[in-house]
Amino acid sequence: MTTETAAPAAKTGTDLETLQKLVTLPRRPQAVQWRSSARGIPGGLGPTDTQLLAVLEYPAADVQALLSTLKSTRLTVKVDDGGWLPEATREALKQATAYEATPFFKSPLNQGTVFHLPKSNTFVLVLFTT
Repeated sequence: MTTETAAPAAKTGTDLETLQKLVTLPRRPQAVQWRSSARGIPGGLGPTDTQLLAVLEYPAADVQALLSTLKSTRLTVKVDDGGWLPEATREALKQATAYEATPFFKSPLNQGTVFHLPKSNTFVLVLFTT
């Protein structure tokens, strides 16, 4: 007999200080929204894995500087936002440019992709543990 437990509730925030404890920010965003949630299934594979999803809004002057440090990639991760992202952001992600998220890594969040939303100062960061 197996017992299934509910996944821990996702944690969300808009404070830069907490986000900086979780990820490396190569440039300081002017606004952030983030969500940390369980990736695995309790009692199954990967029950302790987590995913961090962050929407980063940068000053216009910093966007090109940040983009110049990122390497584009065709390898992207599925953005599983649990309905958290606004519909407009989800739609913009379909046309977003994907980049390796290596500059944002901070152990244990060492996998993922960062997306630059078209014609905006907004990036969507998706990091996860393995």
